[in-house]
Amino acid sequence: MIDELYNGVKERTSRARALAVSLGKMIGRISKYIPNRIDQDSLYVNAVVDAETYYTHEYLGRMGILLGAVDIRTLQFILLQVVGYERSDITSALFNSTDLTPKLVEDDDPGTLIGNVILKCEMLTKLDPLSKEEPTPADMIPEPQSPVIIPYPEIIEKALGINRGKLKLGFLDVSNSEPKVGIPPEELNFHGLVIGTTGAGKTSFIKDLIASLYSFDDEQVLIFDATGDYYHSFLPPDFTSEQVRRGIEDFNKLSGPIRGITLDILFPVTLRWLRKYTEERTEEEITNTYYRLYVKPLVNHIERKGIKIETEIQGRTINLISENWSSKANIHPFFLSFKENKRIIYKLNPYFSEQASHFLRIITSSLKNIESLDEFIENINEENFEKLQVHKSTRENILRGLYLLRETGLFDVRSPRTSLTDLFSNSRTLVIDLYNQELDDFAQKILTYYFLDRIFQIRENKMRAGEINNRLVLIIDEAHRFFPSNKGGEDDSNYVRSVAGKISVMMRLGRRRRIGFLFSTHNPSDLSDIIVQLANTKFVFRTSLDISESLGIPRAEAKILSWERNGIAYMISPWLKQGRLKIRTPVPPPLGHYDLSRT
Repeated sequence: MIDELYNGVKERTSRARALAVSLGKMIGRISKYIPNRIDQDSLYVNAVVDAETYYTHEYLGRMGILLGAVDIRTLQFILLQVVGYERSDITSALFNSTDLTPKLVEDDDPGTLIGNVILKCEMLTKLDPLSKEEPTPADMIPEPQSPVIIPYPEIIEKALGINRGKLKLGFLDVSNSEPKVGIPPEELNFHGLVIGTTGAGKTSFIKDLIASLYSFDDEQVLIFDATGDYYHSFLPPDFTSEQVRRGIEDFNKLSGPIRGITLDILFPVTLRWLRKYTEERTEEEITNTYYRLYVKPLVNHIERKGIKIETEIQGRTINLISENWSSKANIHPFFLSFKENKRIIYKLNPYFSEQASHFLRIITSSLKNIESLDEFIENINEENFEKLQVHKSTRENILRGLYLLRETGLFDVRSPRTSLTDLFSNSRTLVIDLYNQELDDFAQKILTYYFLDRIFQIRENKMRAGEINNRLVLIIDEAHRFFPSNKGGEDDSNYVRSVAGKISVMMRLGRRRRIGFLFSTHNPSDLSDIIVQLANTKFVFRTSLDISESLGIPRAEAKILSWERNGIAYMISPWLKQGRLKIRTPVPPPLGHYDLSRT
């Protein structure tokens, strides 16, 4: 009986070793000298690594890294996460650690460092590596002497269930074998929030997603660019930079190469801008002016780095060609027509109070045959207010709001104009350029509020007609500027209440209309609570300790994150079995990513 058991264990030991070698690189074994115990409160085991292996792999010695063990008894693969190390000089065994007598001589002897290292590991999941079954919680104790490995990426992806879809987000940061983290694009319907300090990698990450989504036929992206970080995405990356080449190499490993992009740029025009920069108000003249003012300086900057770019402008299209890159940008001028938007003027300015909106709606319906906002304001008089018994403060709110709308210069401009219905329906990647026009905060908010309203209405009509065949991802950087928390005065309260209601409806109902939001901000406390609550997935880049902790990252990990390098983030999502992952995203992105203020 004993011989039979011995031979059986010996055979299983050999099979476990062979299986381990097929799943990764062997580095040690589960300890046979230190007892391993598991109970309801503890799922920890000890692994032993020899000194040569420890010195060979710089990866070892880090907290949180992932290893694996193949259990001799069951031949199950168990995913391990290192939570602690025990490392000491061999000579420490000769002395009592509580002995307070000082040593007379402590010679340097590298030979005494050649000793084993103990790794305390938490067991995460287990699976049968030879089957297609899903991983289950690791609720078993592995046998002593079970082989321990650095797992290959595929086995980590399977054990954690982290590569679940074609939209690749980055690499798992706690592994040296670069397992990929991917989600199905439909999870974007449940919205995301990107958080981090300036320079931590938020914009690079968003551009990575834009580049990935561009390769999918049924995905549409619309970016509200109020920071000037996105309108030049169609320019080639800086191939002369080693850092950029590494970022592109990482992106190619995740999603495959991208060698160009077609960008539609919606550019709001004002009468002031036209008078200042153009003589002919044609699409081609506006496109040439846009290129000369906003694109040409960046092209010059890139060419000074030794990257030759051929440029051609045809109508409203800017064509760019360089080595390994071919792209275009279509410029779409736009302004607001009072005649077309007369019925919604009462809700166009989110600073209108509820009573002001109510009375303005009535007044608008009573004033017929008015063609422009100027004419509308001239025709509002005391008789209109007296007839409706409008309170003085409400009158002031109405007039102040209308004057503010007029001062934006966005109404009734005599210029070519793009049809929003066609553009929002047909553009694959659309940037709403709120930056280069140098619009003030109020004008940017008006346009953002207006475009969101139009987008939702267009998608609603398409849904009722059964014509929605793609997903629309709306990206809003610096989101706290448009959807702030309620910290201001009465006018700010009106605005916050209006936009909170609008964004709440769009986020809740947008899922059915295949609309997903991706917001970006520095501090979630500056952002409307609705957004923080409804964004199912959060990406937390380098930020303060307090912010990380408030989002559910343990203090020890939050402290490390506050010092992390660019591109490292925690992904926090209810879709993850473990709740959060630490990922490494490609930085810089594979699209144009330039800031002339740094040159």
